[in-house]
Amino acid sequence: MLHRTTPTPCLRARLLATTALAAFAGALSALPSSQATAAGFALKEQSAKALGNAFAGATAGAEDVTYMFFNPAGLTRQEGHQAAVVGSYIIVSGETNNANAGVGGESTSGDAAEDAFVPATYLMWSASPDLKLGVGINAPFGLTTEYSQTWQGRFHAVESAMMTVNINPAIAYRVNENLSLGFGLQFQYMDVTLSQMSPGGLAEITGDDWGYGVTLGALYEFSDTTRMGLGYRSQVSQTLEGSFTVGGAFFSNAEAKFTSPDTISAGVYHEYNDKLAVMAETVWTRWSTFDELRIEDGAGSLISNTPEDWKDVWFFALGATWKPSENWTLRGGVAYDQTPIPDDRRTPRITDEDRTWLAIGAQFHPTPNITIDAGYTHIFIKDAVVNLPAGYTTPALPALTANYENNLDILTVQAVFRF
Repeated sequence: MLHRTTPTPCLRARLLATTALAAFAGALSALPSSQATAAGFALKEQSAKALGNAFAGATAGAEDVTYMFFNPAGLTRQEGHQAAVVGSYIIVSGETNNANAGVGGESTSGDAAEDAFVPATYLMWSASPDLKLGVGINAPFGLTTEYSQTWQGRFHAVESAMMTVNINPAIAYRVNENLSLGFGLQFQYMDVTLSQMSPGGLAEITGDDWGYGVTLGALYEFSDTTRMGLGYRSQVSQTLEGSFTVGGAFFSNAEAKFTSPDTISAGVYHEYNDKLAVMAETVWTRWSTFDELRIEDGAGSLISNTPEDWKDVWFFALGATWKPSENWTLRGGVAYDQTPIPDDRRTPRITDEDRTWLAIGAQFHPTPNITIDAGYTHIFIKDAVVNLPAGYTTPALPALTANYENNLDILTVQAVFRF
């Protein structure tokens, strides 16, 4: 006779953790790098719930385990254990119809940007009512653009692909009834491919590396309905090592140093009543760490050097949440996102410009221990201009002019399990 056994809380935790990690690994195996959805090549899509508010109040909201990406201290507001699986589908277009480098070939790029699916997963364990442990696995940066090998700008760019995976264990502790503090580590893997045409054929550079950083957070609760959060994600420095090939033949080892930017964020969250809440967010990103893209061979000789001179930028967001019933929550938000790229440093690899976000979202509680969230945003991106002089990265490189039209839509869904 078979006996039915009810899983213990520890067994349920292991099962949910295994399921979340397996789902992430499966998605990651098919993951193309995405066109960046935030300024530069950052990816904000780490939480469907936060996306529904255009990330307003992400540092202070602490509404579930996914908010640990923005502020690890917010874990102290969560009870029991949690597992979350997040998936974002990014629909992007970026094309020019008037590229001119004086070298013959198509003046149109077609749609150089590629749609992508970006996963994330989060786990949290309550060691005590005041001590929480969590881990997030996500992709904080990403980029893919790919042009025809016969377009006018082919000597500047054909393929540009960046993929990152960031593993972020964190700990949060409630110091007293008002203040919580959080600390985390970042273990970040980055893989980059860059290619362009040369007299010898397609020249391609690849490289990858692991880098390390930290995350910090603080959450201050003025009352049960009002709180403020501060978050910090540090720089991560990496030395990307790989190869340089021309026409499919190995030419040399290649190396490039890159430091991803650090960010400082501040948010506020306030509930007017049990139906309505409002929130706001501001984020400063130190993109000035990206001053050049210098690529050398194994002997230290220069292969190419692209001046970047990116600037530090701000992100601002306002949002609101309305709860019409016990099982449903509706969200909305607007945001403004500055580009870090100076007009005279814009290249066809990243044709970023200032962005305006409009976001909506909804949450459904099918059971007391499961929440399903969906968020959608349309990002309006200013038309971008590329105007590069001859010899911009190497002496023989032709000048390039082009006007770009960019559009971006994001749909993010997530499931959070509490046990």
